[in-house]
Amino acid sequence: MSAAELRITYRPDDDGTGQIIAAVKSGAFSAQGSAWFNPDGVKNTFVVGLRAFPLSSTNPPMIEGGFWSGDGRGILDQCHLRITIKPYNTRGTLLVHVDLASEVWKTPDADLQNCATIRFLTEYAAVGGFAEQLERVLDGEIDEAVLPGITN
Repeated sequence: MSAAELRITYRPDDDGTGQIIAAVKSGAFSAQGSAWFNPDGVKNTFVVGLRAFPLSSTNPPMIEGGFWSGDGRGILDQCHLRITIKPYNTRGTLLVHVDLASEVWKTPDADLQNCATIRFLTEYAAVGGFAEQLERVLDGEIDEAVLPGITN
């Protein structure tokens, strides 16, 4: 069985946004997916949220991206990447929940969309290190941020 972890890389575009690529594994399961984000928005919401103590169970740190509705309502029509980290138990263990899906551009192809949900446990110290790494990845200082899981 392989160790659980989340690996994030970032490919900036020339328009101020960029593609966050997430590779996640837990046990025998693994998946990779991506979505486009504004790096400042990720730093000001998700990274800031990861540094909170304790993390909120009702409003946990989360990023999600994909195809949004074009009507200005801010509704995610097709989620390609969602990462949520929230409390798991009273001992301070945290649950990492990652949803990934392939892009579907045409309605007839919806049956061909691939989706994966992978979850694993981690701890506050690892999330704090991940927040620091993720900020540096988004700033182009390092190539990859890694959030390791804990073994049960």
